[in-house]
Amino acid sequence: MADVQQRGDDDARRTDDDGRRAALRRSFDGAATTYLTHAKVQCDLAAWLAEWLPVQREGSVLEVGAGPGVFTRHLGAWNGSVVATDLSPLMCQEGQRLVPEANWRAMLAEEPLPGPWDWIVSSSALQWATNPEALFAAWLAVMKPAGRALFGLYVEGTLSEWAAVSDGEGPLPWRTEDHWTEALSRAGWTVLRAETCCHLYAYESAIAFLRSLHAVGAAPVRRTSTAVLRKSLTTYAARFPHEQGGVRATWRFFRCEARA
Repeated sequence: MADVQQRGDDDARRTDDDGRRAALRRSFDGAATTYLTHAKVQCDLAAWLAEWLPVQREGSVLEVGAGPGVFTRHLGAWNGSVVATDLSPLMCQEGQRLVPEANWRAMLAEEPLPGPWDWIVSSSALQWATNPEALFAAWLAVMKPAGRALFGLYVEGTLSEWAAVSDGEGPLPWRTEDHWTEALSRAGWTVLRAETCCHLYAYESAIAFLRSLHAVGAAPVRRTSTAVLRKSLTTYAARFPHEQGGVRATWRFFRCEARA
């Protein structure tokens, strides 16, 4: 009886995961041509993460969640095969147009191409993972001995202003830095270094802030009514003005390097 219940629970989780991925894919497909116009935050994280790229850029590298190639551009001097992937086929098409020197493939982050890889890199993507430990274990299985993972994402404290006025409503629940490093360790990786920094961004208005999330595909599911949303936007503008005008929003960046 317990086995039957467990199988039922597993099937339910897989169904939920499949539905969530489908929603994400639709959201990012819809943002493929608007992403770069609104990706100031993502470009800043990519540049910060690129500071930790190796001096000797050689070997095979797999990029996960590449979008239209914001971080891929930093891999341009790589001596070896560069495969850029994304959940969204339309993001891959846009990436192929913008960064044609990389090989582009549609791929789930949790189901990496077999490799084996010297590097797996990712920027502004892994915060969407439902099970970081399982994801990192899947990556480890396709790495060369002593291969490296390098990734950047957003952690707890990100968009705290919006959470404060919307009863916690947001693109997703943000995890802590410790959550990510512990997930790596449990999956069998050795964390080499990790760092967090905080950035405050100005948006023309509260609605401009929300539209920017939609424009990069970061708002795949709407869970509130129009009336509640309007009230949240009004409260946001009143409580969190930016000193330069408009409203402010906090983004907390996290970057990490680990060895297989």
